[in-house]
Amino acid sequence: MQLLQSGYRGISLVLDLGADRILIPLAIVLGLAGGAMIGTELARLQTPEIQTMP
Repeated sequence: MQLLQSGYRGISLVLDLGADRILIPLAIVLGLAGGAMIGTELARLQTPEIQTMP
């Protein structure tokens, strides 16, 4: 029983470390994508509309 408990603790530690290796880059990519979306919207709001003559 002791062996099963220590094995479970070891496996859960490995999975926790693996989750950190996935979540941190995912959070960085999502933050960059969100910043790009906000930046494009701000740039679109600041540019004047083109006036065409009818």
